[in-house]
Amino acid sequence: MPKIKSVQLYPVTTPRLYGEPSQHVVVRIEASDGTVGWGEISDVSHLPAMQFDAADLARCLEALLCGRSAMDLNGAEDLMKANYPGTRFHGKACLVRAGVSIAMHDLKARMLGVSVAELLGGARRQRVPICYPIFRLKSRTQVADRCRLVDEQFAQGFHAFRFYFGHDSDADVEMLEKICGKYGDALRLTSLDGSGLFTIPAFMRAYKRLRAFPFESIESPVDRDDVDSIAEARRMIDHPVSEHVRSEEYAIRLIRTRAVDIFNISITVAGGIQGMLRLFALADAANLECLIGTTQELSVATAAQAIVGAVAPRLDYASDPVGPRLYQAEVTTQGVVYEGGDLLVPQGEGLGVEVDLEKVKAIATPLSSVNDVKTQFSRG
Repeated sequence: MPKIKSVQLYPVTTPRLYGEPSQHVVVRIEASDGTVGWGEISDVSHLPAMQFDAADLARCLEALLCGRSAMDLNGAEDLMKANYPGTRFHGKACLVRAGVSIAMHDLKARMLGVSVAELLGGARRQRVPICYPIFRLKSRTQVADRCRLVDEQFAQGFHAFRFYFGHDSDADVEMLEKICGKYGDALRLTSLDGSGLFTIPAFMRAYKRLRAFPFESIESPVDRDDVDSIAEARRMIDHPVSEHVRSEEYAIRLIRTRAVDIFNISITVAGGIQGMLRLFALADAANLECLIGTTQELSVATAAQAIVGAVAPRLDYASDPVGPRLYQAEVTTQGVVYEGGDLLVPQGEGLGVEVDLEKVKAIATPLSSVNDVKTQFSRG
């Protein structure tokens, strides 16, 4: 049985259509038979404002993984959970687990000559409906720019949008009036996302101004760590509530307190493919609805998200992975495909995407949080 031979990490920086650049780490795991699996430690420009040493991390991962069976997904999963414990928010260990998980699944599927979807039991769907993010407005001076963004993405086929609200309610109202007035029922507001920034009184003040607009759900209305307050906010409003589900333990707390209606499940927050599948299973058992969330990944991790979406028991709302349309640089020969506002599930062996090392080297950058600190842009 082929063994894991090497682990290599490639830090890169990708400019965005708007907002500060994001940093990622491309993961390469090679087996003794020459097969290579690719993964991605996505969007590490998050709190806490400190970065790991990529060379040291690569040495640690080699010490853990090299010499082990390249087919042993469960063994790799157990090692990652034991050595990189912790969840978002706020931490980066789960990003490391996710990157290794993606690469190991890609490696095993390629060794078997199948897709990761086949490795996971087979696709239930071939498309994942997507909503495009409208990031938080700091003031009314940004409304015109955000309206142009909506116009551009609507023309590209994205008719569902997630709206981040709450910094300036006057700007939020003006923005929503403009886009809803222009597009009417042709545009869907899938979610108003509070990012866990509010107390209950502050959230309710914003909600009362925005509830007249035709959005489908509320995301993260209050502090994500305060499950009782999430449950209280849910009881006070007329919309379903969703939350990023970071672990099985957190999922059970949300279920027991009846805090949410929707599980937002993403590969980075869940710490990998198997972590996502465990959360989908819990949601299915609790009869809760689901969508796939994002930290905004490149095409490697977006392909993994799409594949999990393909095999998941249910997807009830438009999902969020739109990073390849947000970033202005890529690391694959051909990125994932969006069509008619949907993310198409990649076909072919492994993840169905191929990493181009020349593209990786062209945007290679040492990891640093200095720019995030200078611009006060560290994402939580």
